[in-house]
Amino acid sequence: MLDFCLTIPYGALLVLGGLLGAIRAGSIVSALTGCGIGLALIAIGWTSYQEYLENKNEEDKRYRSPTYAYVVVSAVLTLIVTMLMFERYQETGVFMPAGFVAALSAGMLAFYAYKLLFSGDVGSHAKRAYEHND
Repeated sequence: MLDFCLTIPYGALLVLGGLLGAIRAGSIVSALTGCGIGLALIAIGWTSYQEYLENKNEEDKRYRSPTYAYVVVSAVLTLIVTMLMFERYQETGVFMPAGFVAALSAGMLAFYAYKLLFSGDVGSHAKRAYEHND
């Protein structure tokens, strides 16, 4: 599966959660963190989608996958959200929203780990660009 199919909706959910946290609880930190990380993930997903569109007609299908940097940055941002929300869940003991976002983020982190560890085609855009310049 292409990373942008999950990264963009996940980022949008974080933005929505940040806005709702700001409205319901008056938490500026929630708004800044949720919106900041969410918008960053949306931008990464959108950039990956644009690369996919540019390369989707290539005969070699492995060139459709995201670059290594996109997945690593997405994974690091998701790890931050997972840790923050799990810590909040432990403090409050309330599943919604902290526990839900922590569980969702852990799932996304597993997805990125899979892409990095077992999907041999991550980074093929960079490989193609390098080979093309020779």
